[in-house]
Amino acid sequence: MNELSFLQYLPILELLVFNLISIDKCLHRKYSAARTGSVLALFSVACFFLSILFLRPSFKGNGSLSLCGFIYLIPFRILYKEKMPVMIVIICFCWVYTLGILSVAQQAGSLLFPGSYLFIFTVESLLFLGTAYPFYKKVIPRYIFVLDNISAFDKTWYSYLAVSNCLYFLSLVVVNSMVLDGAGSLLRLSALVLLLATISISYFILYKLVLDSIRMNQLEQAALRDSLTGIGNRVQLWNHLNTLLAKGLTFSVLFMDLDHFKMVNDRYGHMTGDLYLKHFAGIIASLFQDAGEVYRFGGDEFVAIYNGIVPQKLVEELKECRSWNDGAPCPFNQVSVGVLICRPPHQTVDQILRHVDQIMYQNKLKKQAADS
Repeated sequence: MNELSFLQYLPILELLVFNLISIDKCLHRKYSAARTGSVLALFSVACFFLSILFLRPSFKGNGSLSLCGFIYLIPFRILYKEKMPVMIVIICFCWVYTLGILSVAQQAGSLLFPGSYLFIFTVESLLFLGTAYPFYKKVIPRYIFVLDNISAFDKTWYSYLAVSNCLYFLSLVVVNSMVLDGAGSLLRLSALVLLLATISISYFILYKLVLDSIRMNQLEQAALRDSLTGIGNRVQLWNHLNTLLAKGLTFSVLFMDLDHFKMVNDRYGHMTGDLYLKHFAGIIASLFQDAGEVYRFGGDEFVAIYNGIVPQKLVEELKECRSWNDGAPCPFNQVSVGVLICRPPHQTVDQILRHVDQIMYQNKLKKQAADS
């Protein structure tokens, strides 16, 4: 290989190195970095010399050989944990970056110093050095964030992402091959930069959409949770009951009121009172975790929904709070419980909660009368 031929392949080799580094940062290795890098280096050397011997490619900076890079799926499948569709998405994403850098360098070289592979290599190196840090520190983490979270909204979104990545890469290849392959011009260079800018903006918009959607979901979940105890609040209770009524299911509603809670605040302080509420909420949440949900109705009142007819054994265990002493902030002052079995045809949510509240209050009065 003479000096001219060597300079001809320098930009391609540099592209390959940055491409492999970018893909490695997006995937999870099965083996050590040294072992993974050694295998990829040997594979790259073999592919490079085989292409020289049999394909005799000519460097035009148009990405005409980029599709041959799919052969790297063979070592990637062995060296990394991701499934094949994920690898294809990552490969196309990284190729858009590296091929875009190479194409801009080639067009700039053709415009300023036609035929100078050393100038193309220099421009490409400067572009990689100038963009590598933001790409690895900002762009790749955000893209991984999108990959990790986009399927949570709708699994078809992941398919759309895969298709769009492949189309971005193929568009870049086609534009280079059919439009930009030839004598350099400022117009062609501008067209290439505009294409890359459009792709970059689309990635940023996708990231913002996923991020804002996650934040909205988190806010929605926060709006349905009691800030002190972490269990569902009254809004979520209403939603749950309306869902059960719409389905015409049989269920049990348990209304709980902590006895002598004011005494806890007066004797131990409001901070201990908050811990008292949190401790009780944790106990009842564990009791109903397999067959129901619990909610803080307000103050020292809680509501539990049991799927089906609640066993009397569970009601007694709830009243006794047998596990109270495990990490309790102070002694337990008992709880009054009202139980209502709801069967179709159902009352309204307001009527159900008013009815079970009355049952709880009657039980509280009976307990007070018995204690006196």
